[in-house]
Amino acid sequence: MTHQNLTLIPRIATIALCSLLLGALPAGATAQGVVALPVHIVADSAEMDDRKGVGTYTGNVVVTRGDLTLRADRIIIYTEERRPLRMEAEGNPVRAEAPDINNEPRIATSSRMEYTFDDETLLLLTNARLQTSTEDARGDRITYDLTQDIMRIDGTPTERVRITIQPRPE
Repeated sequence: MTHQNLTLIPRIATIALCSLLLGALPAGATAQGVVALPVHIVADSAEMDDRKGVGTYTGNVVVTRGDLTLRADRIIIYTEERRPLRMEAEGNPVRAEAPDINNEPRIATSSRMEYTFDDETLLLLTNARLQTSTEDARGDRITYDLTQDIMRIDGTPTERVRITIQPRPE
């Protein structure tokens, strides 16, 4: 492979992740940020401490917000004045799904995920994988900053980043 071909791989991976995440934004998204949408939570059990602004949900947890659905074994949502600030999810694996513009499935999985609402950052930790109808990207850690359109995929000393790009059907 030439140096020029190697430099294209991160760009293609960035486009794939951007497509997933931008499509995951609810229909009410604006240039200034996501319009306040309710967060719906279903779980086997919940413990909420309004004074501390922490809600812990365990057992087959499903969180939906707009078109985004997140499934995990355990999710902690941090709030301030009942406004979600950050969400931490753990599972085997945690799974986030959102249809793309053509209603094709897009799926992100990892052992842990974190999402920060204010700076619009999604972090997939440990065994991170992003799948679309045309791309499959894997690494130990995937970080995506929605406001800056910056994405980074990191491997480990023993596990390199892997990306597969499927040709689009004609």
